[in-house]
Amino acid sequence: MAWDAHTRKQFATALPQGEFDESKFYGPYNGLLNDLFSKAEDFMVVPQYKRSELSKTAADFTTVFIVRHNDHPVFFLEIKPAGHLQHNSSREAADLQMRERF
Repeated sequence: MAWDAHTRKQFATALPQGEFDESKFYGPYNGLLNDLFSKAEDFMVVPQYKRSELSKTAADFTTVFIVRHNDHPVFFLEIKPAGHLQHNSSREAADLQMRERF
């Protein structure tokens, strides 16, 4: 499925700041997930904000998008900075973190 022009534009505007700041991708991913998982088919995209267990500061949190169908989670996505894609170790750490959490 190809992305429409609006979706491509939203992701393009997230760069270059999204290279280091994952929050630039929150809006584009929220829109994409709502397009892919239609509320007409009883899906609901639920952003959750979780504070890191390792941090004691309120400002250190992650956003996880959970897609629910009939109140059951069917998909989840945690946004990381685009720069993390370049390093195998970052991708492996993210995979382990999500497996432990869910």
